[in-house]
Amino acid sequence: MKYDKSQRGGALLVAMVMIFMLSIMGISVMRSSTLEHRMAVNAIRTAATFQAAESASNLALNDAANLQAAFAQGLNNSFIVIAPPVDTTIGLDSVSSLSFTGEVPIEGFSAGIGNNFEALVYVATGISTMDNAGTQSTVEQGAYRIVPAD
Repeated sequence: MKYDKSQRGGALLVAMVMIFMLSIMGISVMRSSTLEHRMAVNAIRTAATFQAAESASNLALNDAANLQAAFAQGLNNSFIVIAPPVDTTIGLDSVSSLSFTGEVPIEGFSAGIGNNFEALVYVATGISTMDNAGTQSTVEQGAYRIVPAD
């Protein structure tokens, strides 16, 4: 075989530059996909803690025994409602508090004026945390309970 003495390895140099550029692009794509994965996992965890906090506050409001206990605590005193464990395998924990905040007259056409009913106002606060992810959500919602006036 006979080689041309004027060749100086230009194709090798171009190939090495191309391999270097492709390696840099591959590393960049890997870092980007890792970041996107972390962002997606964080979004899922945040949504899970929000849903658990909302469930905890709904649990407090939808039980008549909790409403009676909060009323017995007195005005603006918190009654802690222990929620059943949500998912202990991922470290998700929820708690809610219920406060009786006062009595108001019932407004609206169906209740009418001058009847013998009043509305008790409650505020439920649900707090959910996921310790291993460092996320926390708080949901606060209010409700009326219509009862006979004293």
